[in-house]
Amino acid sequence: MPHPLDLIALVLGILFTIRQMDVTQRQAANYPGVREADFTRWWGRARGAYRLGSTVCFGKILLDIAMAYVMRRVPMPSPVRVGIGLTLDLAWVALVVVAVLRSQRAHALARELGIEMRARSSGT
Repeated sequence: MPHPLDLIALVLGILFTIRQMDVTQRQAANYPGVREADFTRWWGRARGAYRLGSTVCFGKILLDIAMAYVMRRVPMPSPVRVGIGLTLDLAWVALVVVAVLRSQRAHALARELGIEMRARSSGT
């Protein structure tokens, strides 16, 4: 039986991947008002944030499959199994939060540089 958080990880992984593909396609030549060094700095930060998010999400799914296989074959006390599972889930949540925070910083930099034109709405 799949882990309940794997569906969430799959959806988030797909969303991170789509955003990473969007960033990867962008080129400095499309933003003539932005210095190439600034564009490259933004591009690296944004792509890195989304890559982290997608890697962590898809990695969680693969790790859950591997851990389910191992836990069926290696006898261990139930508290140890629960502890391992909780540790892996909490690590995944923490890394997703890091990826989201990094992507938000990249969006702020993009707005500052004029790469991203959407206005930040008040109250968010």
